[in-house]
Amino acid sequence: TEWTFTILRPQIIFGEAFGSNMNAIPALGVYAAVLRHDGRPLDYPGGAMLVAEAVDADLVARALHWAAVTPAAANETFNVTNGDVLVIEHLWPAIADAFGMEAGGRRPMSLAAEMPARQATWTDLVRRFDLQSPVDLGAFVGQSFIYADLITGYGLERTPPPSLVSTIKIRHAGFDDCVDTEDMFRRLISGFQADRFLPPKGW
Repeated sequence: TEWTFTILRPQIIFGEAFGSNMNAIPALGVYAAVLRHDGRPLDYPGGAMLVAEAVDADLVARALHWAAVTPAAANETFNVTNGDVLVIEHLWPAIADAFGMEAGGRRPMSLAAEMPARQATWTDLVRRFDLQSPVDLGAFVGQSFIYADLITGYGLERTPPPSLVSTIKIRHAGFDDCVDTEDMFRRLISGFQADRFLPPKGW
């Protein structure tokens, strides 16, 4: 059998994994849980607005399957995104709601610098809610506090050029799947809560 290859180029990936260095969901979840523990709303910790694109890990998986069985994908390179534009600050109220919180104001904070110091709070929350996530923040979040700082624009004073790519090529080749990014955040956060990796929405 003659071998072929397909290169997929996803944008910012969000998914169900923890302990990863590049998945912001556990990092944002810990940040939300700590603020809620402190009786605070979900303040936005970033800096200048970033315009980018996200992609759901499940959509990437569907694209991988499509590429494996589709002759039109052979020896081609495709961009893969959810199909809409991500401005995480604009989605912040929906993200806060998914955590069962009110959205707060802008309060720049490096999660990479500040959250490790809240290890004791996280330990208490894991025990209080009998969570299945690791007690150790490093094991649960990996280096994704750094990644969360990046995607929220922490430390940026000016909006950089948009980081956008076209997915027309993969659509013309036959893969037309898409995901609403707000729905993605709600589903992933809800999944972490249902699996007891994060505290429940209503506490």
